[in-house]
Amino acid sequence: MLFVFLAAGLLAASAQASERRMALVIGNSAYKAAPLKNPVNDARDMAAALKGLGFEVSLLADATHKQMESAAREFGLKLRQGGVGLFYYAGHGIQVAGENYLVPVDALIQTESDVKFGCLNAGLVLGKMEDAGNGLNVIILDACRNNPFARSFRSAEMGLAKMDAPTGSIIAYATAPGSVAADGPGKNGVYTEHLLRNMRTPGLPITDLFMRVRMGVVAATGKKQVPWEASSLTGYFYFNGAGQPGHAPPVPVASAPAAPAPAAQAKLDPRAERKRLAEEAERLKREKQELAQYQALQAEKERLEAERRKLQEAKLLALGSRPTQPPAPAQAAPQANAHAAQFAQLARAGLPDARAYFEQAVQTRPDDANARAGLAIALVFSGREADAKYHVQRLNESAAQTPGVRLARGLMLGLEGSQEAGYQVNRALEDGADRALVLLCQTLAAVMKSEYDKGQRLMADYAALVLESERGEYARGLAKRTDPLSAMTGTFTWTAAKGQWGKEASMTLTLTADNGTLSGSGTMIHQATTMTSALSEVEVCGTTMSFVFMAKYLLFIGEQYRFTCALTKDFGIIAVVKAEVMRMGSYTEMPHWSNSRLVRQSAPQP
Repeated sequence: MLFVFLAAGLLAASAQASERRMALVIGNSAYKAAPLKNPVNDARDMAAALKGLGFEVSLLADATHKQMESAAREFGLKLRQGGVGLFYYAGHGIQVAGENYLVPVDALIQTESDVKFGCLNAGLVLGKMEDAGNGLNVIILDACRNNPFARSFRSAEMGLAKMDAPTGSIIAYATAPGSVAADGPGKNGVYTEHLLRNMRTPGLPITDLFMRVRMGVVAATGKKQVPWEASSLTGYFYFNGAGQPGHAPPVPVASAPAAPAPAAQAKLDPRAERKRLAEEAERLKREKQELAQYQALQAEKERLEAERRKLQEAKLLALGSRPTQPPAPAQAAPQANAHAAQFAQLARAGLPDARAYFEQAVQTRPDDANARAGLAIALVFSGREADAKYHVQRLNESAAQTPGVRLARGLMLGLEGSQEAGYQVNRALEDGADRALVLLCQTLAAVMKSEYDKGQRLMADYAALVLESERGEYARGLAKRTDPLSAMTGTFTWTAAKGQWGKEASMTLTLTADNGTLSGSGTMIHQATTMTSALSEVEVCGTTMSFVFMAKYLLFIGEQYRFTCALTKDFGIIAVVKAEVMRMGSYTEMPHWSNSRLVRQSAPQP
């Protein structure tokens, strides 16, 4: 018996020694824009716990971008020696265009494009761990806290995006993809607090560990935060295995272990064995109860969400009166008219509400093609074409062909000047798309191509279809944009580059329209002199206009400037194509004033 126990101990020690365990732990709290309380505490406590479980730990606190990237690359090289790898991160995380980024404390983020170069792509860490070819990898991301740069972003995506776990790995998120995690009221974040509480439990498989953590977080946050995992594990792993802390039980290869000898069986204590079995039964009973509670919470959440959506759709249908639409063809797909009330609302009085609805619908169900199509159209109407283009690309990948999807695709093609736009829009109409929304999409495409006559005809059709009281702010503004003269009226500011005297020139210009003619006045500041003058020789030809400004420095001394301008796709910008000054009886171009722009400050009062 002594020999057997010594041999078993030697085998256990050999197995534990052969399984090298390495971890990279990062916690970032000291952000200038939005500091966090817990991540550095989380990282230090996690590092201490992992060291106690046999891991070689590299710890970074309040790390810069350079430090994070260097540590990730070095960690990947270490993992090539084999064993188990674990990456843990706590701090701000951002999702941009479906990619996840971990934010260093020195990040300078003003727009979405800065994220790619100023933050660490989580895919880099995942790739380095996958390339190492080691046996098992664990990635834990407590990084879905609120986006501190959200006001600078065009994207509406929240939280982190889903990442697929490579074979032999598991990715654990503090909350479900697209959701936001809590920082926590105590020393640690809510998720990490429950993770630390359970990972030292002897004999607990890693999948059961994360199940326990999920149930604890759901209960602690009142169902507001639900942790989530993506797994492709091909074996067992224990942070703290019985007899071999943190080691997975070996899979028998040759034969099953021999049964204990009768003498050994005779020495078993029946009372101790009964007590152990009773304790095991009690533990299983508690886990079943916890699982049942979690499943009941999830079912209740889904029921309430379905009821909320049903009530919202009923409210929209009741409040939003709409003209009779062509009936959808009998062969249309079952989901062809999904979100019809919101498409009708988008065409009339509720652009902000409809956009918010579609954003929520896409977050709830990313595979809902009609919701994504509605969001794409709403984003274009809101001036966010780049974000809309992303959603249309997702629709093209899905191959969905509902009326809403065809309309979103036709709108984007129309903005790009593609000949296929007309086909997609016509098919959308044939399949039962909201005609008022189709007219708005066609009008916008016409205005963006400076086809003002076509835009006016389309808006006349829209006006005949939709009562004036039902037209929203976007529809009224788009109607104005179809009139070139209307687009040229209002108050504009103009600033030119430094000229031959080394000083900038600026002007405030007010243009008004009366009976089809344009007039106005301006105040120019040039050479430290302020000059006010009515405009003369004002001419409008299609989408271009020209005018003359007489700048008088003294009573009889001054200069005469002529500006030639053109409308742009942006309703708030008029391009200054050419600026000229009168010299010796003829106009001479001023290159440092040309290629500038008039920027709208206010529209004319109705």
